[in-house]
Amino acid sequence: MKKRIVSAYLLFTAFSALGYSVTFPTAPAAGQSGSTAIHRNSASFVAWADGYTDMVFGEDSNNPQFRNPAVALGKAEGVNSGVVCLGRDGRITLTFSQGIADGVGFDFAVFENAFDDTFLELAFVEVSSDGLHFVRFPHFSNTPALVPKDGKVYPFQIYGYAGKYAIGYGTPFDLSELIAVSNSIVAGGHSLTAEYVTDFSANMPHLDLSNVQYVRLVDVVGDGNTPDCEGFPIYDPYKTTGTAGFDLDAVGVIHQPMVAGDPQTIAFADIPHQKRAFGSVQLSASASSGLPVSFEVQSGPATNSGNALYFTGTGTVEVVANQAGDATYAPAAPVLQSFIIAEEIQHIFVEPVPNQLKNGGTVQVNAYSSGGLPVKMQVQSGPASVIINEDTHLLNLGSESGSVTLRAFQPGDSVTAPADDVYVHFEMVESGASNAPVAFADWFSTNAAPSIFIQPANDSFGQPASTLGFEFQMNVAARCRVMESTNLTLWTNAIPKIIGQTHIGNTLHLNVLFPVDSSNRFYRLQFEAQ
Repeated sequence: MKKRIVSAYLLFTAFSALGYSVTFPTAPAAGQSGSTAIHRNSASFVAWADGYTDMVFGEDSNNPQFRNPAVALGKAEGVNSGVVCLGRDGRITLTFSQGIADGVGFDFAVFENAFDDTFLELAFVEVSSDGLHFVRFPHFSNTPALVPKDGKVYPFQIYGYAGKYAIGYGTPFDLSELIAVSNSIVAGGHSLTAEYVTDFSANMPHLDLSNVQYVRLVDVVGDGNTPDCEGFPIYDPYKTTGTAGFDLDAVGVIHQPMVAGDPQTIAFADIPHQKRAFGSVQLSASASSGLPVSFEVQSGPATNSGNALYFTGTGTVEVVANQAGDATYAPAAPVLQSFIIAEEIQHIFVEPVPNQLKNGGTVQVNAYSSGGLPVKMQVQSGPASVIINEDTHLLNLGSESGSVTLRAFQPGDSVTAPADDVYVHFEMVESGASNAPVAFADWFSTNAAPSIFIQPANDSFGQPASTLGFEFQMNVAARCRVMESTNLTLWTNAIPKIIGQTHIGNTLHLNVLFPVDSSNRFYRLQFEAQ
């Protein structure tokens, strides 16, 4: 393999005579002058990937939390957890019901979850109109040597790969570059490898740049044994484990083919994980046009008849809602929802965490799963010095002020479906601040017990339940336990499902849900000093 030696501004001349060139340094990190990064909230995006196919997981992508391809559909979330991990040499093909078209400038962008500007895990980007013939974008790497698993890849040293920019920012691609590549190959005098030219020339005639329906992403194995399109080695962090390779957040569309008819959209709510014993679930979706929505099982152990979905086993089910349009309305972008059918289901309850004093040492956070499986916790956002032990939930309060969000999750096992994530919010504050926690005994001596309410309800599966609502003061150093008993003598921790959290000033308004069964159950709130 060739070794690239470059000066500060080496010009690759492969396509420069035809108006296409790559100059190193190329575009820098997001937020810097000359960057091509596009923020996920940019008004440039008119649509997002709405389907996928050909999901092939590569090596070291074993964490079930990151093996759900459906999370890559729709708008980029810009959070570390909302991705599908391809694994080493893994791949996925995204589909677009209304396609992508070549317009002026960039036509689509790919989002990864890089946690900073230099920990960049890369992927090749390919496009197709028929789903059979894929054309790979030209790609250049000027990273000079092997990058360790926690090493750095600089955005200005790479071009033509997804994953060039940090979380929340998309790497854009211009379909017209493929025309320039094609013209350069015909004209000769380029420096592309024979392998790249052969593959490109075989597939490009089948590509309709006015109607691209597929974008395929292939993880780059960055050990230097894979060449770029000029034969130079490609490096990215190697060898990462657990969640190795490219982590896809989303693909956003900037230019679409013209479609006749008024636009319409489909609203199709998330489907909760289901217990196999339920047997079926009723599907519900609506189109903004008012036209009827149809459903189709894309994969998994289920069949449907109209709006009724029947379970035939356990596993992941993917359901697509469609609306084909009529003489007035254009077809709607289909919406895919996925869920798991399992023998058991679960939810997480995390006791409220009051505001904490910085430099306050450690505090125990209490989290439980209704399925009895161990809950894991991470700091989703907050000061860098705030750290929580994933397994024991011991929270190190650190030395900085700021807002903190903790994420509790339980990925399930062979019997139990994953729980929905639960997020807990509190503030790290200075002693003496207006929202600093006061001692529980001092507060309780001058304040009434928190108000509560309870009322009948149904859970998300249509089963009878009761809703309990109560208030928790964030500026009181207290622990709030929800307890249950069948005899008013022996009390144990209850594990209700959190259905609503609202912060108003120093007060957290919390709504939780309890199942209703044939046995007598009593519940109480128990407040203790933290």
